[in-house]
Amino acid sequence: MTSPDDIPLTSVAEFRLAARQVYAHHRPGSVSLGIYGTWSALGAAIAVLGFGLGGLAVTPMSWWFVLAGVLFLGLVVRRTRNVFRRAAATRAQVLALSRDVDARAAREEIPLTPPGWQGAPPAPPGG
Repeated sequence: MTSPDDIPLTSVAEFRLAARQVYAHHRPGSVSLGIYGTWSALGAAIAVLGFGLGGLAVTPMSWWFVLAGVLFLGLVVRRTRNVFRRAAATRAQVLALSRDVDARAAREEIPLTPPGWQGAPPAPPGG
């Protein structure tokens, strides 16, 4: 379950249990571990750029490597920023949904715990 749309809204306890998982999956540390291919591409872009800059001492044709390295580096940075921006938007969406579920529970529209639940409901996500 990695989307706020998959979180059950039947009770506060079930919501919080699932919402905490979604929220944790979209934390910056978890996201950075999940895009290891992007980090490899970043290393390759830096290598191409370094190869091009080092080759400028030998031949002026290395400008093509510098250009390719800069372009590749820009694309990787853009992708990384988009991934982290989407993760932040998902975390904000989960927190807004959590406030909505808490308000619905205060109005007694949904139960605090489902039938058969043992113990208190988990803490809200992000807290």
